[in-house]
Parts: sequence; C-alpha cells; structure tokens
Amino acid sequence: MLSVVAQLRSDVMGSMGIADYVRQRPALAMGGLGLVSGALSAGVGFDLEFAWTRPIAAIFFLDSGPFLIGLFFGIVIAAGLWLSTGNGWALPVLPVTTMYAWSAAIQAAIRLQRNEDDSPHLLGASLAAGAIGAGITHLGCAIFGSELRRTPRIAATCAVGALAGLLLFAGQRKVVDERLLFQIWQPAVAFSIGLGLRRGQTLRG
Repeated sequence: MLSVVAQLRSDVMGSMGIADYVRQRPALAMGGLGLVSGALSAGVGFDLEFAWTRPIAAIFFLDSGPFLIGLFFGIVIAAGLWLSTGNGWALPVLPVTTMYAWSAAIQAAIRLQRNEDDSPHLLGASLAAGAIGAGITHLGCAIFGSELRRTPRIAATCAVGALAGLLLFAGQRKVVDERLLFQIWQPAVAFSIGLGLRRGQTLRG
C-alpha cells in the first residue's frame, strides 16, 4: 500500500507541483482544502443521506448526514498532511481520527445543551463542540507533524474551533444559514492547523 501511495505522491509532485505548494504555504493550502470540504458539507452532507452509509456511520456513532460531513473534512485534512509531510499513513489514519473528532463534537453539543432550548446551554454547547472537534483533529494531525504538538498551537486551534463553533448557535437561532457553520469552521480549523506546519518540509519516502 505504501509503495502505491509513494508512487501517487511522486506523480502528483511531478505533474502538478501541488505538494510543493502545500509544503511552502501549508496554512493557505490547508485553508483552501477546508473551503472545498466546507462547500461539499454544506451542499451534499447537509441535505442528502444515503442508506448505504448508515452501517459505516454507526461505527463513528453518527447518522448518515453528519457522517458525510465528517468524511469530507477528514479526507481533505488527510490530503493536506500527506502532501505537506509526505507520510502516507496520514491517508488512512486522519480520516478516521477526524470522523471521531466530529462525532465527539456532536455528542458534546447534545449533552451540554441537555435538551434545553435556552441560549446559555446552546452557547456553551457551541463553544465546547467547536473546541473539541478542532482539538481532536489537531491532535490527530500532530501524529504526523511534531511541530503541531506544541501546547500553544493546540490551544490556538481549539480557540479557533470554539469561536467558529458559535455559528452553531447563530444557525440554531436562525441568525445565519446553518450551513455557514461548515463553510467557516472547516477552513478556519484547517488553516489553524496549517499555521503550525513547518514550511518547506523534506518529504519522506
């Protein structure tokens, strides 16, 4: 498997230079990938549910719709770390990690809101869910980037996730479209993770 991944990475680097761009501008590249997954999440994951995904989604304690949203984000996070570090293990590991991060964020929001529709509970749920989802995703990425293991970097990504998570509150209160949560949170968290990646990393075989 890793030999196939290495060949694919070589093809990508040789034909399009994507890996070079990601390594030189990891934050911009990660943020751009987050915009892609955010758009897919808002346009596909939010509106559509596929019956065939339900058994897989259950592994992550998710329903079909949230599963697709987490999957889209997990794929782009994995792609960004793979292209940045050259570590092929990012491709199978980070989608799974990110899916559980997304699941944990949802479960935190449900439990903190306590089925109460009052603003204080919803605000707390939004902040906590945003921070938890971002933090676990960041820690998963830190497996492949030692510079991401610094406490200030972890705290920064959690703070970004919490602030962007307030869009859950705004969406629930119909101040903004609920889809905006994915369109802002995903690129913001991906950008924050990218800020912690070292520029111009030497790819590993």
